[in-house]
Amino acid sequence: MPIYQAAGTEYGVQWEYLAAINEIETNYGRNLNVSTAGAQGWMQFMPATWKQYGVDANKDGRKDPYNPVDAIFAAARYLKAAGAPKNMRKAIFAYNHAGWYVDSVVLRTRLIAGMSPNLVGSLTGLAEARFPVRGRVKYADDISARQARKRVKPGQNAANTVAGDPNRKNIELFAKKGSPVIAVNDGVVMKIGRSKRLGRYIVLKDNFGNRFTYANLGSISEQYPVPKEDVRKQAEREARRSVAALTVDDPRPDKAASAGRQDGGGRGSAGGGGLASALGGAKPSPGGEQPSGGSRYQAPVVKERLFAHPNRRNALAAGGAEQLAAYGADPLAPGTPATPGSLEGYFLNTRGFDSKDFRLAPLRKGARIMGDTIVGRVGDDEGGKDPRLSFAIRPAGEGAPEIDPKPLLDGWKLLEATAIYRASGKNVLQGGASVGQILLMPKNLLQKRVLGDDRIEIYSCGRKDVARGQVSRQVLASMAYLAEVGLKPTVSSLRCGHSYYTTSGNVSAHSSGDALDISRWNGQPVLGNQQKGGPTYQAIKRMMLLQGTMKPQQLISLFDIGGPTLKMADHADHLHIGFRRAGGRGKPGVGSPVLKRDDWYKLVKRLGDIDNPAVSRRPSKSSLPARRGGGRSHGE
Repeated sequence: MPIYQAAGTEYGVQWEYLAAINEIETNYGRNLNVSTAGAQGWMQFMPATWKQYGVDANKDGRKDPYNPVDAIFAAARYLKAAGAPKNMRKAIFAYNHAGWYVDSVVLRTRLIAGMSPNLVGSLTGLAEARFPVRGRVKYADDISARQARKRVKPGQNAANTVAGDPNRKNIELFAKKGSPVIAVNDGVVMKIGRSKRLGRYIVLKDNFGNRFTYANLGSISEQYPVPKEDVRKQAEREARRSVAALTVDDPRPDKAASAGRQDGGGRGSAGGGGLASALGGAKPSPGGEQPSGGSRYQAPVVKERLFAHPNRRNALAAGGAEQLAAYGADPLAPGTPATPGSLEGYFLNTRGFDSKDFRLAPLRKGARIMGDTIVGRVGDDEGGKDPRLSFAIRPAGEGAPEIDPKPLLDGWKLLEATAIYRASGKNVLQGGASVGQILLMPKNLLQKRVLGDDRIEIYSCGRKDVARGQVSRQVLASMAYLAEVGLKPTVSSLRCGHSYYTTSGNVSAHSSGDALDISRWNGQPVLGNQQKGGPTYQAIKRMMLLQGTMKPQQLISLFDIGGPTLKMADHADHLHIGFRRAGGRGKPGVGSPVLKRDDWYKLVKRLGDIDNPAVSRRPSKSSLPARRGGGRSHGE
């Protein structure tokens, strides 16, 4: 979902159309056979059309139709060039010249669009989590540690899994004794201790309201790293200042993007595995290849860097930790050197943080921890079983049951081992990035980007909120997005310093880190400058273009132009941007069921029945080199 939403925002196409096309074309990447006409990849592009409209969205230097990020962004780019969003039926017909195809895409789009926003938010939050154990892991109920450490050959699916169980409420993860157990997402420690049933355990609640229980731990970390006030020096070295147009208009296509039929139940046959079923003018220029239609910036191609000894101290900080994690190894295995005062042993430092910018605090109930924090270690079981961790998930929402974690673990493991979001083991959505790429960034990279971007001014106490992970990913992405479109926001209120209640007596979205107030644009105060066409008005219009979980619930100012906008006299000096917390009826701290209990069981069982999509570790033979210079597409 995040990929569809980011691509849709980048090119102004409703994300549900992209999901519907993906479902019809390849059943979400589960049937990648080449069609009878030669169409290929996740979105079934004809080679000539891919040459014109292909996108290197993950910036690995290749435009690959078999990479889902590249393919989905390219489909959005093609649809925009073909007339979207003004005439979607015309754009879809251009994509595939068949009336039945247009009707099918439109129907499936309506079904997907009917999904509950709370459900989309909760599932998106779960999809953004990390695998909870570092090192070689196998998960089942009765397997040995020797099997768990079995090596995965290059090219094999990294999700080495067993069959799902609809009645299972937790799962045992078998790993080597001492393997680090990490926080799967930013969140708050709700419970910590020891009990007869759970052994040593810790319960973490993430920013979406999902709860993760780690039980039968061999040990629990005594301390965790807390960011000091200013981590700006670790952020990106250069903040981009261009105020050029967001996109370059592509020529209208004169060839269909897709054609032909696939073997194996491909086009037009989703096999019951779709989102909806699971959840209930100008001619091409000579030469064929067109200038890009994506990023404002020309970002450098990221080259692969592999370390012979990635677990050495300097290598870990320079990308070795991500290299190890990408191939299932343990970055903190015995033999890794540790130094006094370092983060080693407390934090899986895949982000390259400097230990000098952190202090250690006792790990206790109420602690706000960042994803990748080591909360404990795998240890021997008192009953004599092999070393293992018992892991459980309870989705957001009041009354939500514990669900079978296996389908989610499969997805997390697959994402870590492939190049969906990163090039060659490194997350490349850093530095120069398009709007769509910013919206795809994980929270940790958004934190670094926001703190290091001098186009974004944040009051001192608010910088602490960002550094400590106390504001939501949506708030971080909004700041980066507004800066990217040339508005240079001055943030006057986040969580710190804002009252728990609003002036009307309701619980403020600021209290949960789900809102921000902006008092200046490009140095100009909002007070006295809220006129139609002005920067506040433009910011509101920009925010209303966002999709999915990034779509704000509240835009409060002196404007009332429909949608989430609200006019309030006490907002003359700032724009308030608020987001919905998953499972909360739009009010922080107020739980509501995202799905009924039985529906959660049905959903997870359905997810477990669906095969994982085919995603390669490396670019395919059909990929094309992204041009350096001259173009302005993703990574070209």
